[in-house]
Amino acid sequence: MKDFKIVWSARSECGPNRKKNEDTIFPAISGSSKPPFKAAVCDGLGGHVNGDVASKIAADTLLEEITDLNQIITEANKNILEYQDKNPSSLGMGTTMTAISIDSDALMKIGHVGDSRCYVLSDRNLIKVTEDQNVPGYQNVLKQALGSNEKLNIQEVDFQLQIGDVVFLCSDGLYNEIGEEYIKKKMQDGISADTFVSEVLLLNPKDNVSAIVINVV
Repeated sequence: MKDFKIVWSARSECGPNRKKNEDTIFPAISGSSKPPFKAAVCDGLGGHVNGDVASKIAADTLLEEITDLNQIITEANKNILEYQDKNPSSLGMGTTMTAISIDSDALMKIGHVGDSRCYVLSDRNLIKVTEDQNVPGYQNVLKQALGSNEKLNIQEVDFQLQIGDVVFLCSDGLYNEIGEEYIKKKMQDGISADTFVSEVLLLNPKDNVSAIVINVV
């Protein structure tokens, strides 16, 4: 694909019904760059000790020189398990991780554990790329999370992006408050992560709210 650039907006906020924000996003601030590019939403398990620490450990793994997402998520999981070994008071901590990488051919790779989500808006169609890994009938119970399983079943997807496509990463604190039609319309309108999070916060959400909007231009 001809020369393209990645322009992203990112925002994560503590919901009004939470004492602290246990989500961590990477990158934490908005910007633009040439590929390669990496991004992730990590949602620390609410109600568990140190969910915020678990999500930060996971997101920080993206700073390492590893490019393979399976390896990044496996390494993040190992780091969280090791943290628990050294800090017994943090036993039970965990996090989701939905990570993407985009290479110079605009091939996006997705690595996913938990129930954060990755969407792509392409040709005005909204495609949900990840599968929510919840226990059937229990929306808030995860089948697996980083920090709670030594071996993870990581969902891996390759998606060929085109110029004009928009990638959207978000935590369940965002999508549980609004429907996919709302997400589709807002993405078609060119919404930023900052505005998206602001709009959801007005709905008095139950959870923390995180979003990254990534434009291929």
